[in-house]
Amino acid sequence: MFYSRQPAGGCFRAITFCLSLLPLAPLTLVGEEEAPLPSVQTRVDTAFQLLNEGATQDALLGFQTILEADQNNLQARLGEAMIFNKLERYPEAFAAYDRLTEQLPSNAFAWNGRGLAAFNLERFDEALNSFRQASTMTPNGYHFESLAWTYMCRGEFNEAAQSAKRANLLYTREGEQTLYPLLLAYFAHLEDGDAENARRTLDYSLANLPRTGWPLPVLNFIIGKSNAAELISHVRNSAQETEAHTYLGLYWRAKGEHERAQKHLHWVREKGDPSVFEFILARALPKSPSIAMLPVSTP
Repeated sequence: MFYSRQPAGGCFRAITFCLSLLPLAPLTLVGEEEAPLPSVQTRVDTAFQLLNEGATQDALLGFQTILEADQNNLQARLGEAMIFNKLERYPEAFAAYDRLTEQLPSNAFAWNGRGLAAFNLERFDEALNSFRQASTMTPNGYHFESLAWTYMCRGEFNEAAQSAKRANLLYTREGEQTLYPLLLAYFAHLEDGDAENARRTLDYSLANLPRTGWPLPVLNFIIGKSNAAELISHVRNSAQETEAHTYLGLYWRAKGEHERAQKHLHWVREKGDPSVFEFILARALPKSPSIAMLPVSTP
């Protein structure tokens, strides 16, 4: 899964940010006729531009060619790691990010990338450690949301709710408005059997978040303004369809309708889009009934 709900600005903003955290790696020159440093930096920049334009394989070739000459070029190593995650080559992504964190132990972006690779490998202990490192070094909404999803997959629902709420607060301070962390906090509270805090989270969501766009249809379903078929009718791509089925599964778990919940979660496991956190959550949720119970009527 290459997490699709990036901060505003998309891939180029993420690339610019991560490069700003890296020192320029000196090139190991073999002889006097080797290309000078500016030439190597130009090739690095070109590879990142190709990545930003969607020419993933060409970008990967560019980074790997640079690394053949200099294994210590950290920018090329980072680019390679990013592409491995994007291509869902998670063992290679984890190895690349693991090496980066050894070389740059204070780099939050590298730790976050390591966490994403571990998360998609369902190695949740390593994902948790990585996201904790990232959120400590750079406490932003994205890092805390990643942490919250990992706690949720580990069945640590109170910790998931608290991390998701922290993510929401940080997103707000960063000028981002998104419903996802509060949806996660709501269902984490329910999974933890804490109906009161789930209700408070839902009330806060209704009072403070935008009333248009995805995933608002999920919220409308939760409060009884629409039914499941209407929710599904709002999806526009495979990522949203995966999210919708996951949240329907969580809802029916909370209602105590285990078979109905498993129908939606099974759909995600078999047909879901691995580009979103919900895909891994559907795989990780225990198949036993939830302890949560919703007192509301069935939409």
